[in-house]
Amino acid sequence: MRRHPQCLKSVSSTVSYEAVRFCISIIMVCIYAVIQCGVAASDDVSRNFLFSKIDNHGDTRIRSIIRLDDGRTAFATVDGIDIFDGSRFSHLFNVTSDKYPLRGYDGYHHLYLSHGGKYLWLKNMHSLQCVDLDTEIFATDVKGVLHGLGVDAPADDFFADKLGRIWIVAGDDLLLPQCKKNFSIDNHYGGLIDLAADEDSAYLFYRNGIVSRLDIKSGKIVYSVAAYPESKHFKYEFTSLLAESSDGFYQIRNGAVGALFHFNVKSASWEKLLESDIRLNTIAVSDSGIFISTPNGLILYNPSDLSFEHIPYLRTKNGNLLASELSTIAVDNNNGILVGTLNRGIFYHNPLLYRYHSIPKGTPSPLSTPAASSVFSENIDGSVNINLNGKFANVTFPDSLRYGIEIAYTDSTPITMSGEYGSGASFVSGNGAIFFNETDRLSIFVPNDSASITNSRTPFISGILVNARRIEPLRSYDGEVVTTKIAARSEAISLPHYGNFITFEVSDPDISTANPKFVFMLEGADKDWRYATPSDIRNRMLTTTYTALAPGKYRFRVKKSDLPDSPEASIDVVIRHPWWASPIAFAIYVLIAIIIVITGIRIYVAREKRRIEAEQKEKFLLERIRQLIEETDRYKSEAPASPTDSDGDNQSVTGESELSDEDRDFVTRAIETVERNLDTPGYSVARLSADLCMDRTGLYRKLTSLLDKSPSIFIRDIRLRKAAALISEGKMSITEIADATGFSSTSYMSKCFQEYYGCKPSEYHPK
Repeated sequence: MRRHPQCLKSVSSTVSYEAVRFCISIIMVCIYAVIQCGVAASDDVSRNFLFSKIDNHGDTRIRSIIRLDDGRTAFATVDGIDIFDGSRFSHLFNVTSDKYPLRGYDGYHHLYLSHGGKYLWLKNMHSLQCVDLDTEIFATDVKGVLHGLGVDAPADDFFADKLGRIWIVAGDDLLLPQCKKNFSIDNHYGGLIDLAADEDSAYLFYRNGIVSRLDIKSGKIVYSVAAYPESKHFKYEFTSLLAESSDGFYQIRNGAVGALFHFNVKSASWEKLLESDIRLNTIAVSDSGIFISTPNGLILYNPSDLSFEHIPYLRTKNGNLLASELSTIAVDNNNGILVGTLNRGIFYHNPLLYRYHSIPKGTPSPLSTPAASSVFSENIDGSVNINLNGKFANVTFPDSLRYGIEIAYTDSTPITMSGEYGSGASFVSGNGAIFFNETDRLSIFVPNDSASITNSRTPFISGILVNARRIEPLRSYDGEVVTTKIAARSEAISLPHYGNFITFEVSDPDISTANPKFVFMLEGADKDWRYATPSDIRNRMLTTTYTALAPGKYRFRVKKSDLPDSPEASIDVVIRHPWWASPIAFAIYVLIAIIIVITGIRIYVAREKRRIEAEQKEKFLLERIRQLIEETDRYKSEAPASPTDSDGDNQSVTGESELSDEDRDFVTRAIETVERNLDTPGYSVARLSADLCMDRTGLYRKLTSLLDKSPSIFIRDIRLRKAAALISEGKMSITEIADATGFSSTSYMSKCFQEYYGCKPSEYHPK
């Protein structure tokens, strides 16, 4: 029978349509199976990593992480720097606006350490900032800090190696200031974007994928190797980040795709390990593998089997799944994984703390079927009962948690339980084991009782109040900065004498009003440890106050009372004496008393010395006057015709009794001439020569031959004789006498008088 052509066409179309539908269904099932397998695989991986939230009590926008040389960890946030020591955070707020320009860096937050861990550098979008870790303060003059480190040239980019040396890119030069060396770099490679160095070599990573090994001693390039052909540069051109491995370096690059490369320094060769459509943010190397943070969870690379695993989300201890971009990742001293998120804060995983157990679907009853509901309870002996659809399993932990678990399955007969019941997908037992009930398995995270985290049980002093005013870093307290660090990082605080009303605040995750298991003491005020009471707990902090503290040195100590060997937190407090009662003041008082006594003794001795000298001078003066009188009398008797001086005696002036009449007349005339001009200031030898109608040479010869005196001494002696006579009269002051006798100044007359008479004018009182 023949079919109508139109019917055949219709049947053919129907068959084709059904075939297409069938093929599409098969393809969709396959895709779904692949997806489910992928999800299951990633889910399996995610179950093996249990993360804990670390509350930094601040900015949750974490941008970069770096381990400090002293074991602490620094987190770069949008607001500043957070430093974590294992139990507490220091918050370094970015209050300075000073940023050193870096023209060659267009990436985001990158942290470096230099100079033995003293300086922490933050590089971000064409700028560089610096933190002095000794003071934990952002530098207000980054250019000045760089200048002090030997950097004077304008920097295009900045790096620091693992030895703490800084490297500066300045144009075509690469500077190593600590070694005072300059190297040339090849900017034809697209510019330097990363650097790593040891004692002898520096590895220079360029934007176009080339790495060059630089011999530091010789300054020569040993080799240059490209990670990929120049034609593929566009795929990886934007960002780069290094992580050192045992045999070289891992490098992540981004562009059109994200990629992971490895450079082997021994063979000087590259290997591309991963290429993904996901952007790769940061990389960290641990004993568990190579971790890469991404906007969509973690990527784990295992170098032993060259396998990659994607962890799309982080599982937390309370059973939640964290969905947030992982902006940065790092490994701590305990090989734990620190993850910084874009806006959810910090999360932590340590493989030493938990061991993973999974009982999959197919295990004998009751786990062979999915659980519609679950109930967990804990027995007195520490075992855990699990109720799934009315059937029970009992989980025990034999001897020690480190040896694993045992699971016993029972029939429908309920197991007697004690303690509180909980229903849901998760349960935490008293020993810290965490249970997750899932549709196809039971996952158990068992804590490792042999593991420990440094300082995880240390309380910390989070705040100090003085006279009800909170002490904060860099804030002035009564005109002085008491501390540059937060209380948790301060070693000592010095306060004035009136700052004796002090409140200490202690923070710890285990603090509770119901059972405050803490002891504290203030050495210098308390004789023994004081146990905290519920009244000491305020706002989940241990708060204690000390009043009317005397000046002196104190140390506040706090620790947990239930852990005998637990570490303690402490801080030294010095209350200074008032200035008038301080040891320095007492020392000054004693010094002043000694000075007064010594001064009194010296004054007494000086007075006695002057008295004795005065007596001696008086005796000498009386003897001198007696001699002068005798000399004058002798002169008058020997030369009655000669004119006398104003006091009737010119013998001391002439010094000669045997003169001719002509010479006697000349001497007399010379004496009279000088006496007439005694009150003439500046009466000189030249004037006397003119008045006697002689030249200076002739006058000098004449006086020296007759009197053995020069003309100037002749004039001076007459002036002094006249001054002595006026002093004897006692009618004029010394100043007036100096003017009357023609001396230029009182001091000059006193000097000449003392040389001539052996005493000062004020001491000349002949009787």
